[in-house]
Amino acid sequence: MPNYNPIDNPRNEAFGEAVNGYNDPGSASFPTTGAARAGRYFSAEANTSASLGVLGGTVNITILLNNPAASGKKLLVHSIGGTIDISLSLLSSFSGQVTMNSGGTLTSPSAVTASNLNLESSVTSAATLTSSTSAPTGGTTFMIYPLFPQPFRLTYTGGIAIPQGQSLVVNVRGSLTLLGLLGTRVNISWWEA
Repeated sequence: MPNYNPIDNPRNEAFGEAVNGYNDPGSASFPTTGAARAGRYFSAEANTSASLGVLGGTVNITILLNNPAASGKKLLVHSIGGTIDISLSLLSSFSGQVTMNSGGTLTSPSAVTASNLNLESSVTSAATLTSSTSAPTGGTTFMIYPLFPQPFRLTYTGGIAIPQGQSLVVNVRGSLTLLGLLGTRVNISWWEA
């Protein structure tokens, strides 16, 4: 094999072709860039809050991202985020977590509208979304993360794929042992291919 030592090879061709953007310029971007240009990058969120009594309690917000069986699309999750906000808490013990399920059912669901992140596009999402202020039932849990009373963001860049006929359920839960005002928020972004 030839020796491509930079000293012996003044043009440094083999090394330059591999890593030097000056000799062989190129660019790379996230898949969401192309999806946004095509009007196929979406976002949705849900939130709730409650004033908890002397015994405290739990506040849930759940969002279900469903890919209908005949959508003709695959949903690729870019990120999941949200926050837990606490106000007026007096010597209370806090716990929080985000749970992700494959499938599941929501209690008393409300419709959620997806926003197209290409603000010039009139394309609507193939997905259907609902939210609930209760924890989900059923489904298969595949990720659980502890949360603190602060914003969080989990980036997957397409690492979670939702095929036709499947759904992703994300629940953000915060609990206090004594009275306080507790708010929960969840948001999700995805593109469709």
